Amino acid sequence: MKSILIIDDEKEICDSISMILEYEDYMVDHTTDVTQGLKKLEYNEYDALLLDIQMPKMTGFEVLKWIKEQEVNISTIMISAYGNLENAIKATKMGAFDFIEKPIDRDKLLISIRNAVDKTSLVKQNIKLSENLQQEEIIVGESEQIMNVLQLIDRVATTESRILITGENGTGKELVAKAIHSKSERSDKDLIEVNCAAIPN
Repeated sequence: MKSILIIDDEKEICDSISMILEYEDYMVDHTTDVTQGLKKLEYNEYDALLLDIQMPKMTGFEVLKWIKEQEVNISTIMISAYGNLENAIKATKMGAFDFIEKPIDRDKLLISIRNAVDKTSLVKQNIKLSENLQQEEIIVGESEQIMNVLQLIDRVATTESRILITGENGTGKELVAKAIHSKSERSDKDLIEVNCAAIPN
């Protein structure tokens, strides 16, 4: 189920949009407090954001700037009672996916949400594909020796043991280390590379 976050200081707007989206089987979270909204974005993953422009504490434009700085992967739809061209252009330049005027038109809302969710999903897929491609500078070969190395990698990657990889320069020790890391339970964590030769005695 796709999840949507609404940040709007008008509770009636939050409630009415939530009702429309929940009827269409979206999971909806909303808040009238922009600070709370930022926390939700920081600790949860949403497929689209509906964001009011005029709010106390922070404007929607300031939230857009924060989203960009924090590299939050979400398609943002700006909503405003002040639907002038200047606001729409500014929102688009700052990375907003779409701009909808209040009062909210149900059909336009649903089309925009569907497209925003699709875009977020596509970006996530591209990121995943890019990560997989990076990992696959991994080991290629069909010789018996390479097959033995690959089997050994599979065996040791699932253990908690410390692993020492030895060999001459250029024999692929770094590739083996990356392959072990990518198959381990720590693959979602960073692999820290240290040049031991550069460490002073």
